Amino acid sequence: MYKTKLIFSVLLLFIFLSVESVFALTDSRDVKDIGIDERLGEFIPGEITLTDENNEPVVFEDLLSKDTPTVLNLVYYSCPKLCNFAADGLLKVVNETESLELGKDFKLLTVSFDPKDSPELAAKKALKYRNATKRVLTSKQDWPFFVGDEENIEKLTESVGFRYKLDGEEFAHASALIVITPEGRISRYLYGIQHVPSDFRLSLLEASKGEIGSSKLLNSVLLFCYGFDPVGKKYALKALNIVKAGGVVTLLTLSVGLTYFWRRENRTG
Repeated sequence: MYKTKLIFSVLLLFIFLSVESVFALTDSRDVKDIGIDERLGEFIPGEITLTDENNEPVVFEDLLSKDTPTVLNLVYYSCPKLCNFAADGLLKVVNETESLELGKDFKLLTVSFDPKDSPELAAKKALKYRNATKRVLTSKQDWPFFVGDEENIEKLTESVGFRYKLDGEEFAHASALIVITPEGRISRYLYGIQHVPSDFRLSLLEASKGEIGSSKLLNSVLLFCYGFDPVGKKYALKALNIVKAGGVVTLLTLSVGLTYFWRRENRTG
């Protein structure tokens, strides 16, 4: 009887703690400061100063690629949960996007939003992920890892609309990749911890206006056919553009056919 009461008491305590945690996560008072406010088309302030893996200060403007898009990944290095999944997801989609090459067609930039994270911890994370890329990187600058003080981190997170909240010893935060144009404008947000390679590629093509990759003509066709769905947060086929393209192809085919028969008739006539 005593064992039964003990088991029952433990179950009640487990249920209570589970329910309490669920309400803590879903209470609007707790999550109102967590999320992402999109700043599409806006510039990220260039005067933000971060610290690299060698404990050297670097101006944010100098971190962006001047010729290709940069993908910003905001995490914190001591995170035991979401950030690891997010970084793994970024690595996975980079390795799966074989048509575009890291360091040549785009650049990655990982920044910790925890001012307590150290350059040493950034270097440890950098070594892990750079070594796991499919291609051997020619430079650490293709995927650098940074930390920063509270003031500069606040400037960066506010400029990209990234809202987070300290919850005990951990941070509650959203997860998204932020695609930045060579000019420093925010082009696209890709939400989640797992990303579809086609969406990742199209976001980079969009940010570069199709000026990266092996075929600019093919890139232009892809951008013409696909558009970003703000509801589904994914790229989708543009039905109207497909119809237009089909109409053009049909007209060209008819024109070629009519020209052929017209010339044939003239020769026989």
